[in-house]
Amino acid sequence: MSTAAPVAEEFGRLLLTLRTRAGLSQERLSHAAGVSVRALADLERGRSRGPQQRTVQALAAGLGLDEETAAELERAAGRGRPRPRPAA
Repeated sequence: MSTAAPVAEEFGRLLLTLRTRAGLSQERLSHAAGVSVRALADLERGRSRGPQQRTVQALAAGLGLDEETAAELERAAGRGRPRPRPAA
């Protein structure tokens, strides 16, 4: 049983699927996107809740994603980002 949040796992599965489909190793995507291999591995395992938008954009560029697929990746990442709570 995983301790990661389901939304983080969703992003991680999508990222892994896209990377595999692109035929890239973690090391090659890391180099292409400017994201560390460790961070990439953590994202794929669902250990990071929601990467920053600039990270997702760099990953999308490194994967060579079209606009629609890049937007899908961003939506998955956004669901894992904490939302600010309104002041009481």
